[in-house]
Amino acid sequence: MSIDTKDEGIAEILKAVDVLENIYGVVRIIDPVKNKVISIKKSSATTIDPIEPCYGFWEKEQFCDNCVSFRAIKENDTFVKFEVVNGRIYMVTASPIVSGTNTYAVEMLNDITDKSILEGLTGSAEADFTGFVKNFNDLLIRDELTKLFNRRYINEKLPVEIFQSSLSKENSSLLILDIDEFKKINDQYGHLVGDQVLRQFSHLVLGFLIDNKSWLARYGGEEFLIYLHGMDKNAALGIAEQIRQEIAEHSFEVDGFDERLIIQVFCSIGVCALEPGMDMTAWIACADKNLYLAKERGGNIVY
Repeated sequence: MSIDTKDEGIAEILKAVDVLENIYGVVRIIDPVKNKVISIKKSSATTIDPIEPCYGFWEKEQFCDNCVSFRAIKENDTFVKFEVVNGRIYMVTASPIVSGTNTYAVEMLNDITDKSILEGLTGSAEADFTGFVKNFNDLLIRDELTKLFNRRYINEKLPVEIFQSSLSKENSSLLILDIDEFKKINDQYGHLVGDQVLRQFSHLVLGFLIDNKSWLARYGGEEFLIYLHGMDKNAALGIAEQIRQEIAEHSFEVDGFDERLIIQVFCSIGVCALEPGMDMTAWIACADKNLYLAKERGGNIVY
């Protein structure tokens, strides 16, 4: 699998990849936004086959949650992750590379299944490394309190969702949710109670994600973001209203300082459908503006 090497920038990159091929089992050049493998080289000892899109390499059906190639490009730095496929464990190192006006990522893969590095990472040669890989990768993209995806995940995943929606011509919508007067909960009952409310709120909202292509993330503080795959604005407004009602009718049972408490919680939700030409910043700003309008009208409203 290759690209047009008449592009001088790409030709230089491929020369560099030739050197890396002697060090790593697999070297591939990735465009993570398009989920595309630009070029791949592998040693004869490597048994996995090159597959497009890039996540197919790991026998996944969609964009990797922890995409180090996207992170490498976005933060202009080198990042490492681990993946498991066909019982083999790979260490993946990704670095940004520039060709003209385009920036790609070079992924360098090493099969470390039979190497002592495993024992050094887990403390045991008999450890369940599949579980270790998941925990290691989750640390980077999960919110510690709620276990939802975090702000980093939003920044890495949303541009890909926008690109895929533009290709498929499918609808998609964004919801930004804010717990009304959450500061009062913290001030009156303390931050430990506030944390319990955030966890329960997260659990309730997760129940409204009807497919594995939609996702929920903690946007910051008491704000949350939902990406709804395949939904136009009317459908998204319907889901948002269901969420608002569920939160308003739910009794949040929490542990106070010396007693069990029941707290009533409300939320406001801003909804925005993806429109042609929107980038991530514009899409979030649209949903955020509608959230502001909902709050301005007194809260406990979908707008």
